[in-house]
Amino acid sequence: MRKLIPLLLMGALLALPISASAQGEAALSVVNVQFWPEYDQPSMLVIVDFQPSAETSLPVTLDFRIPADANLIAVASDAGGGRFMDFPFTGPAAEGEYQTFSMLVEQNMPYRFEYYQPLSFNGDERLFSYLWDNGYAVESFQYFLLEPLDATRVELDPKHASVITSQGMNYYEGAPIQLASGGQFVLTVKYQKTTETLVSQAQSVQIAEPVNENTPGRISLTNILPYIIGGLGVIMIVGGLMYYFQWGRSSKSKPRRRHSQTEAGEDTTGVYCPQCGTRAKPNDRFCRTCGTRLRREE
Repeated sequence: MRKLIPLLLMGALLALPISASAQGEAALSVVNVQFWPEYDQPSMLVIVDFQPSAETSLPVTLDFRIPADANLIAVASDAGGGRFMDFPFTGPAAEGEYQTFSMLVEQNMPYRFEYYQPLSFNGDERLFSYLWDNGYAVESFQYFLLEPLDATRVELDPKHASVITSQGMNYYEGAPIQLASGGQFVLTVKYQKTTETLVSQAQSVQIAEPVNENTPGRISLTNILPYIIGGLGVIMIVGGLMYYFQWGRSSKSKPRRRHSQTEAGEDTTGVYCPQCGTRAKPNDRFCRTCGTRLRREE
């Protein structure tokens, strides 16, 4: 009996760390994985959105694995309003068939990481395989696949649950599932495509709405017509004032010239009063000053 008691105590002590570790184990409430094949380059763009579960003690360091041939391009946190901002992370570091990166999560909010992964080409057939193997329990795991342009015979395994059409594009939606701690999810994508058109190339030339007079940056005759009429009115008023003043000066100057000519003609008269010497005008017979009879040469 005495030997049994120490064994029981030792077993209890060994069980305490295991129980504490299980309680503090990180889990994820939501994981949504978006697959955008041949979006802006001939490869698969993988976008992973996730959020820690409410039971996860924070802060916690989360480790994620992506394929060794993947190119990690972004790690971000939710900034609100559908926007994400860069979030600090460590790595990625190569580990056999994977790359691993870590992020210290201090708030229970949505996070995201993105990477490109090569497609496999077999003539006109495209193949892609995805594996989620990050070890965390996930309450709701779901995938969404954007159908590539000009693609036919799209096959998904496991099969999608529904297809959503938005802005002329088809999105294949998988059924949400629950993953236990250490659980994996595998998705295989296969489709036919004879062109190399990328989704971003087609979207860059699409017109969101018809161009009309209210389109920003477009100059409409209706909008500038009042300014044209106003400008013509100002020009007509200024021209009228200039004509009025110019015509007024011309009309006033003409009589003055005739008066000057008359005075000049009067000044040419060479008859002077023999008595007082006053110069007479052309038709005078008597001096206007002293009344003396003027002498004119016939």
